[in-house]
Amino acid sequence: MNDNEFAIFMGRLDSAMLRSQVQLKKMDVQSLSLDVQEKEELVRSHERCLQSLENARQEIQKLLQKQTLKLDLFLLIDMNELARNLDSLDQGLVNTVGANASSKTKKSLAYAREVLDMDVALTTDVSIFQHHFLAFTGVIDATLDQGDRDASLPQTEK
Repeated sequence: MNDNEFAIFMGRLDSAMLRSQVQLKKMDVQSLSLDVQEKEELVRSHERCLQSLENARQEIQKLLQKQTLKLDLFLLIDMNELARNLDSLDQGLVNTVGANASSKTKKSLAYAREVLDMDVALTTDVSIFQHHFLAFTGVIDATLDQGDRDASLPQTEK
C-alpha cells in the first residue's frame, strides 16, 4: 500500500470500527438472560468488546498522524484482541438462547448475527492489515540491511 492507499484503508477501517461500536452500544445484553452469573459474564464480554473497539480506534488515529512499526504492531494486536472478544460475546449470546422461542431468544440471536457480521468484516480487515504489516517490516528490514552494508564498506568505496 502506498501512503494514500494506507490513509484510505485506515479511514475505512476507522469508519467500520465506529459503526461496530455504535451497533454494540445499542445492544441491551442485560435483558437477555435471567441467570445472574450468565448476565454478568455477558455484560463483561460486551464491555470488553467496546473497550477493544475504542483501543483499536485510538491506534488508528495515532497511525493516521504518523505511521511507525510500533503503532502498526499495536493496532494488529488490538484487532486480534477485538476478534477474540467478539467471538466470546457471540458465544455468550448464543448460550443465552433457551429451549423456548421467546422474544429474548429472538433478540439474542439477532445480536449474535450482528456480532458475527462484525467479526467477519474484521477478519477481512485483519488479513489486509497483516499483509500491509509484513510488507512494511520488509521495507524496514531492507532499509536496515542497506544501512549495514553501507556502514561495512571502507571509506574509499563510499
